[in-house]
Amino acid sequence: MAFFPVRRHRLAMLGAVAMLTGCAHLSDSDAPPASMEIAQGPAGLDFYTPPSPLPEGHHGDLIRARALDNNAALPSAAQNWLTLYRSTDLDGNAIAVSGTIAIPKGAPPEGGWPVISWTHGTTGIADRCAPSRNDDDYPARGYVDLMNETLDQWVQRGYAVVKTDYQGLGTPGVHPYLVGEAEARGAIDMVRAARQLTPDLSRDWLVMGHSQGGQAALYTAYLGPIYAPELNLTGAIAISPASHLSAQIKYALAHPEIKSNPYGALMLVGITAATPKADLSTLLTEEGRKRIKQVDERCVGEMRGEDGWTLTVRELSNLEASWQPLVEAVASLEDTENLRPSVPLLILQSDDDKAVLKPLTDKMVARYQSLGLDVEYRTYHIENQDPAYTSHQITVPVSRPAAMVWAQRHLPAGR
Repeated sequence: MAFFPVRRHRLAMLGAVAMLTGCAHLSDSDAPPASMEIAQGPAGLDFYTPPSPLPEGHHGDLIRARALDNNAALPSAAQNWLTLYRSTDLDGNAIAVSGTIAIPKGAPPEGGWPVISWTHGTTGIADRCAPSRNDDDYPARGYVDLMNETLDQWVQRGYAVVKTDYQGLGTPGVHPYLVGEAEARGAIDMVRAARQLTPDLSRDWLVMGHSQGGQAALYTAYLGPIYAPELNLTGAIAISPASHLSAQIKYALAHPEIKSNPYGALMLVGITAATPKADLSTLLTEEGRKRIKQVDERCVGEMRGEDGWTLTVRELSNLEASWQPLVEAVASLEDTENLRPSVPLLILQSDDDKAVLKPLTDKMVARYQSLGLDVEYRTYHIENQDPAYTSHQITVPVSRPAAMVWAQRHLPAGR
């Protein structure tokens, strides 16, 4: 079996990016520290609609930025920015991706603030589910607020935190949910865009993510040195990372009386959007085709109701269809255990996680160890947790102290 997805041979080794010029100035009060010329963009949700055609440039070029004033902002940061930046899809086409930047208070250390690129867990596929849109009526606010509480402590420690929304989440197009290379490109280009916004950021960075984002962090650990060689990726922290997804599909098809869950619906839409090999319409029953449309409107928590993606596999899936093209596509584009990252890894996992099962993470880690990768693995037994959150979610704050110790070894902060 190959150690990397089949599309990886198409990646180009790209050099440093060029800055955009000829854009309108921000006001003095909102200007980034270097006062570089940059477009502010329209107000409201129109910000997420990119100019057509996109400005000429390279992946990671900043398209526009404005001060961030919603609940996506990290309170301990000196500045929070909403950004739109260039990236590329799996076919090499230029796209626009949204994300946020949080810059610590005080003077940056020599060489600039070390950077953490955060890759978020599942919120949904609909544009309204993009974490940068987190506000009072944001559907996934509970989860995103919990993540931001933890990320704010990284800003306090002296790390700049950048957060991609991922391709197609908030911006035009379908979000290729759990397609690892697409997630990784968004996370890498987010760092490049942030460094265009301010020269106070270091070229040294870590990627860190949870759940879907844990998978994205591991894909970034592989892709980062190839896709952005001018940056120095020093490691990856993967918390409850999704893995063995093709095996989980096979298991579900072999046990059609088990209940489906919204993650399955998101994965079906995401993978079929990324590859022409699988025809979603033939894989679902009439009821499945009706309910799958919810992914365009609802965030993940909203799909758990009686009318959501909660019936049995048999009720939603056409078991007579040929699922092999989809399984093969998932194995190629999503199975994290097939990677061979070249940077140190820290993997963190709860033993009672119902969303990402510990035996699967154990198996992935064992494979990495058999390949001789630099991987540290920590597991947690979480008791007396906040009932508002699952063990899967609460692993992020519980594991933060260990993550910070590990990060200090691989990407030191000055505080």
